[in-house]
Amino acid sequence: MLRLPRYLEYIFVCFALWFFLGNPINLITSGGAGQLVDVYTENSNFLLPGISMAIYATSFALLLFRWKLILNRLSSSPQAILLIVFLFFILASSQWSFRPSMTSRRSILLMGSTALAVFFSFSFSFKQQLRFLAIALGINVVICFIFGLLLPEYGIMHDGVHAGAWRGVHTHKNKLGSQMALTTVLLLTTQYSHLFKRRASLFLNGTILLSTFLVVASKSTTGLLATAAMTLTFFICNTLRLSYRYMVIGVSSIVLAVGAASIYIQANADELLGLFGKTTGLSGRDEIWPGVWHMISRRPFLGYGYEGFWGTAGGPADLLRQIVGWPAPNAHNGFLEILLAVGWIGGFFFFVSFFITIVKSFQLVRMSKQSYAIYPVLIIVFLILGNMTESNFFNHDVWILYIWASLSSTQIMTTFLEEKTKPTETSNPLKRAEPVYPS
Repeated sequence: MLRLPRYLEYIFVCFALWFFLGNPINLITSGGAGQLVDVYTENSNFLLPGISMAIYATSFALLLFRWKLILNRLSSSPQAILLIVFLFFILASSQWSFRPSMTSRRSILLMGSTALAVFFSFSFSFKQQLRFLAIALGINVVICFIFGLLLPEYGIMHDGVHAGAWRGVHTHKNKLGSQMALTTVLLLTTQYSHLFKRRASLFLNGTILLSTFLVVASKSTTGLLATAAMTLTFFICNTLRLSYRYMVIGVSSIVLAVGAASIYIQANADELLGLFGKTTGLSGRDEIWPGVWHMISRRPFLGYGYEGFWGTAGGPADLLRQIVGWPAPNAHNGFLEILLAVGWIGGFFFFVSFFITIVKSFQLVRMSKQSYAIYPVLIIVFLILGNMTESNFFNHDVWILYIWASLSSTQIMTTFLEEKTKPTETSNPLKRAEPVYPS
């Protein structure tokens, strides 16, 4: 069967990952505006949706070239099966959506993101996947730094309370802060895993320093907190890889330190949040969340359809906006957004899949003893943090990362168990054979 040369697949994956993790088209199209422009509307620039659809079509085609392998691996993964059912609900939700045409268009885009993530997860070894992801993130870091330093009219925010905050190639500083938090810790893990050698390793060190600078330059409280939380997760995961006695000592020490810090933060919450210009009111989120729960209770089983709740005047979101008294653009919580989209029936399949992914990711860290096995856990922590106060799950970059973390954790676990049970041949029968890990 016809297949692309392998090196072209490498180039395609690196470009696609970079494109969805941080291309500047949306920012440039908006003229440097400080808000997200909906590039999928009829009057928008054709470049971003055009490139997106080309990437999605290529991903589907590449999946067809190796459909037997993909089908076999998907069918052996319980969370993958649950995700397939969840995606079926997303597609079917156009039948009961308040905005059926929008639901149909956006669900197709979500299927495209899923196809890219599946191709990325199953077509390369895990070490290759990590290298491709590190390359894409590194390119994004360099371009964000160039935009802030040499193109400040785009790379730095100039209006309102956020004036002076860096945003790189993104439309808002918080997006830059959260993504650079993820980048810093993932690249730190990559360096710790020795996946790059010599000059590439030196470049990686420089990229880690740049991404750390960008977290600070973004002036994003979310980014700073995410960096701290993911760094803590990095140390916890490395502690889980120790022998049982040292693991207990390490985890206990971390729990005590986190507990003491939590007590201090709770006792001084107002003063600490004041340093970042925040209050304990969560910027109106404490008002919108009860209203969102009320709207979920009105259609609890199937929801309002994917992308069917929010929109312009005349939709179901009007009632919620009347309740909270301000024009809320989304639920400011990714988990609530899922319930608004497909209700408790569709949400059940997603949440069970999410729970299985969490459990398997931590099992992988403990069982494999490989430092790069920390990646899926870091992605999951990032997703949880990012969706506690924002609605990010259905963003294309976040969705790709989630599908990858879910499928890769299963893939590595399966490979590890297979290699562990294989009889290992060795020339010296008295020498203990070392387990073979995926390359």
